[in-house]
Formats: sequence, structure tokens, C-alpha cells
Amino acid sequence: MNKSNRQRRLSVHKSRGKEIFEITPIILGGSPADPTNKVLLSREEHIKAVAYWNRIIKENSGGKGQDSHAEP
Repeated sequence: MNKSNRQRRLSVHKSRGKEIFEITPIILGGSPADPTNKVLLSREEHIKAVAYWNRIIKENSGGKGQDSHAEP
């Protein structure tokens, strides 16, 4: 097995059961394409991180939340 294949297999193994999460949400200026704005989180970590950012976004929007279907 060559080095490239070995690295790919290790990468796939490490990401199994993980969620890709944007460190800074796109809505707050985070890049959707920048790999440095991405991290692998366990399901439990992902749930906590989403709850955190949802709270921050809600506080910054005057308590309105983020509902793209809401009437103005």
C-alpha cells in the first residue's frame, strides 16, 4: 500500500462516526470552503456546538432566531 492510500484510509477511519462542523458559521462570516473553518466532532460535541451557535445567533438577532421562511 502506498503512502497516499495509507493516509486516505487513516483519514476515513478517523472521520467515521464524526460530523463535519464549521467552526465559525457561514451566517456569521465563516467560510464554507476554507478547510481551516472545519473540524470533525463527535455526535455529542456536534449537538452541543449547534446549540451554542443557535443561542448566539438568536441573541444577536434580537431573539428572532434564524427562520428563512418568516415573513418580514
